[in-house]
Amino acid sequence: MQTAIKNPKIAIIGAGASGLMCACMQYNAQNCTVFDKNPIVGKKLLLTGNGRCNLTNLVAPQEFLNSVPKNAEFLAGSINNFTPQNAVDFFNSIGVKTQVEDNNRVLVAEGRATTVCASLKDFALTKGVNFKLETQVKEIKKEVSGFNLELECCKTNATTQEHFDIVVIATGGKSYPQTGSSGDGFSFLITLGHTVNPLRPALSGLQFIVPTGFFGTGIYCGAEILDSNLKQVTTKETGDLMFTRLGVSGPVIHKISSLFMSDTIKKHYLQIDFVPNLDSDNLKNKIANLIKTNSKKTPFYIFREFVPIKIADWLVGFSGLSKTKPCSALKKDEVNKIFFALKTSKMAIKDFEPLEQAVVTRGGAKVSEIDNNTMQSKLVDNLYIIGETLDIDGLSGGFNLQIAFCTAAKAAASIHNA
Repeated sequence: MQTAIKNPKIAIIGAGASGLMCACMQYNAQNCTVFDKNPIVGKKLLLTGNGRCNLTNLVAPQEFLNSVPKNAEFLAGSINNFTPQNAVDFFNSIGVKTQVEDNNRVLVAEGRATTVCASLKDFALTKGVNFKLETQVKEIKKEVSGFNLELECCKTNATTQEHFDIVVIATGGKSYPQTGSSGDGFSFLITLGHTVNPLRPALSGLQFIVPTGFFGTGIYCGAEILDSNLKQVTTKETGDLMFTRLGVSGPVIHKISSLFMSDTIKKHYLQIDFVPNLDSDNLKNKIANLIKTNSKKTPFYIFREFVPIKIADWLVGFSGLSKTKPCSALKKDEVNKIFFALKTSKMAIKDFEPLEQAVVTRGGAKVSEIDNNTMQSKLVDNLYIIGETLDIDGLSGGFNLQIAFCTAAKAAASIHNA
């Protein structure tokens, strides 16, 4: 239970999506200071939606929670308190025009992500919020009354101490460290006695044990993850896949990497259906007809009818077929290899792409140690934890930014109402 403090002095650590929204929602804004090690606010926010900023996903709260693979129940209070429609209304009210595009994604209608960052900061400034950029929080010490923060100027390395009554951890995860998401918040939480669940990439590409050897070849396909016994462990998803030199990436891979719930993906397989729009019988018939009409050509030309050239060439070797043997000389088991390569290719997964390359971080502050009605720590009085620092992540399409916004709004309301 938060101790009531008249006109509390508030520190928000992190000027990303959750930190900025929490600052904008402060009722006692003149006593609120936002710290960030970057010279600008919202550095990671600038990357979302390919620079256009996918702010939220305009679906009803319950449908929204269906796109949160882990700890969705914890988020229920926050998403009902600050819904995707509330987010749209808020951004429109501060001058950010939005438009709804495919799959209910809400993006900036005019300008880019820089418009969102500038509008959030300007709104917070008009309320009286203080910003201390290029200032790194080195340490947080809990005292009998409040917190003592050790601060370091990123330009001069000079250190200072400052006392706050309330601290909000809004430091984000550990993906894209070049944006400042270096995992500082997790270190603070551990020092303060919180449990930080293991970190791993989400919305991530996958690396194969045997790399593909080429890069940038895309295709629409079906994909699913299988365990070491070749049993399905994710639902089969269909969408765009992009091959990399080390494995695969793209929207469909990002989605199934997030639907995969274990901390490690080693000893699992990725099964790809290169022709998801053809059922097995139709594919077999089409392969048979192509072999008849291309009897003097090699299997490469059969694969070429279904997939891009680079993938076709790769599938010949991957399926163990000769690159010179004509189709007329193929035996039944070799024809079956063409079918299985197109419909159920299995690649042994080495690992996720590095966490630094992931869109979001899976893992983080253990939610059972946080009050989901207030976003306040159950272990440390007047400590709040919001955004990607929490062990909650959503699928692609505006869900992760909305998680940041609604948990920030919940924390701000709680600070005001205490």
